[in-house]
Amino acid sequence: MIRWRQPRDDRGIVELVRTQLVPISPWQHPRDSRLYSDITRRIRKGATLVASESRRSTPFGFLHMEFRTDTLIIDLLAVDSSHQNRRWGSELMQHAEQYGRKRGCRISRVFVDEDNSRALRFYQRHGYGGVRWIQSLKVIELAKIL
Repeated sequence: MIRWRQPRDDRGIVELVRTQLVPISPWQHPRDSRLYSDITRRIRKGATLVASESRRSTPFGFLHMEFRTDTLIIDLLAVDSSHQNRRWGSELMQHAEQYGRKRGCRISRVFVDEDNSRALRFYQRHGYGGVRWIQSLKVIELAKIL
């Protein structure tokens, strides 16, 4: 099921960041308690959807989004490897884009690490196209009209 994040989900979200996103990131990341505080501070801005077995179970996927005027920013998206390739990432994206439209967003943007070809293919399959490469950040900006 896809549902809105509850505070009890934070540990599971941080674990997903630690296991699914940190290993493929080109940047150094803080460990343990500092990673927890950095991520929980980050997800308090905007809105976060989670994928879980039930309303009370630990998330196996999540998508964090922020809003800037008429723009939906997909900030973080991760699905546990044991649940990948089962459309959970796509479901999270569909819910996020639908919510963005309801909030008046006309465009969605995401920044993908330049070496993350799997994520680039995922977003391209969902209608996102390359806008620019930001060499200093080692990311590719992608966008989609909502």
